[in-house]
Amino acid sequence: MSSRLETNEHVRRLVIAPNGSLSVAQAQWFFVGMCAVSFGIAGFMTVFGLWLIWPFAGLEMAALGAGLYVSLRDNGYREVVSVYDDRIEVEAGLNEPQRRWEFPRLLTQVRLSPGQRLNSPSRLLVTRHGHGCELGRCLTDEERAEVAERLKAWVTAPRLT
Repeated sequence: MSSRLETNEHVRRLVIAPNGSLSVAQAQWFFVGMCAVSFGIAGFMTVFGLWLIWPFAGLEMAALGAGLYVSLRDNGYREVVSVYDDRIEVEAGLNEPQRRWEFPRLLTQVRLSPGQRLNSPSRLLVTRHGHGCELGRCLTDEERAEVAERLKAWVTAPRLT
């Protein structure tokens, strides 16, 4: 996902992505199977004169298809954090970098702030003088804490080797 050509400088890279447990092929097979079951039941009910089930079966499968589409589309989201000797680059986007931030490494802070309310998720922030970006919205609080510790160690390390 990085748009920069790599040179001989040392870099540590972290890719944050949602847990996409369903592939496109699996989603297609699941959708076809559910359509077969739903339309099979609708066909069986039509034999008994309950033909009004067809529009509802169609709406149900349309809603399932839309939900699968949205779920699979969001699986392409990535956040790539690259820590170089002198800078930190963050790229985020759906299937390609759409947003990009760059920070000098020595002046950058990695903070894990609590949520605004009691049960709100924490926020992982990479900032410099109050300006920055939020990372890891697709992560759990525990995963976000692990990523924060790793990034803090990378940012405060004397030199990358």
